[in-house]
Amino acid sequence: MTEFKENINYFLVEIFNNILAFEQRCLNRFGGNFTINDVHIIEQIGLDGKRKMTDIAEAMGVRLASMTSAADRLERKGCIVRERSAVDRRIVLMSLTQYGRVTFKLHKRFHDRMANKVIEAFTDEELRVLSPALASLNEFFKKADPSMISV
Repeated sequence: MTEFKENINYFLVEIFNNILAFEQRCLNRFGGNFTINDVHIIEQIGLDGKRKMTDIAEAMGVRLASMTSAADRLERKGCIVRERSAVDRRIVLMSLTQYGRVTFKLHKRFHDRMANKVIEAFTDEELRVLSPALASLNEFFKKADPSMISV
């Protein structure tokens, strides 16, 4: 069991770090001075219209103050527009500008191509095992409570 634990820990950390580093290298090639966090916020806002800033902060797992700082940066970069709700002025709505929409589409294309390249690297049998294993891993982390790990 210990050998599995060490391997799983090693690969979880390595895969997470390698995916983030790969994505950042691709963003650097694209230009526009975007961080991974920037494009993931753009992804959360989406193409469908206005989203509440509080909903995006919750989906990203960050505090509203952090989301406000990130929104400031994205607004300066010309990717988003913020406005107050006409119904409730306390609510801040975020939507993508044309530049933000282009960035969203380029990021989606990046993920589609990345998934295609990953799929090419595996046999059908490996994919039949990998896909449900990744789904289970994803569900575990979606439900995981940080308090379950004592430091």
